[in-house]
Amino acid sequence: MLNGHDLADYEQLPFCRLYEVKPRSYIDVGGEIFFFDHIDGLYSYCLNMNNEVVHIAAFAQVMPMQKKNP
Repeated sequence: MLNGHDLADYEQLPFCRLYEVKPRSYIDVGGEIFFFDHIDGLYSYCLNMNNEVVHIAAFAQVMPMQKKNP
């Protein structure tokens, strides 16, 4: 999982629907960071910063995060 220090190594990409995001990546939803594992029907399987499972709607607007190039 990412912590506050690791976030500096990531850049935010333009908003898109969650179903358009590459599985097993990080997303920003309203200023909160989640690890997006996969879509499971109408919802997704994600983990928050406390490793708790969160189910975000597959059609939700999210901001994907991508590791910066060194």
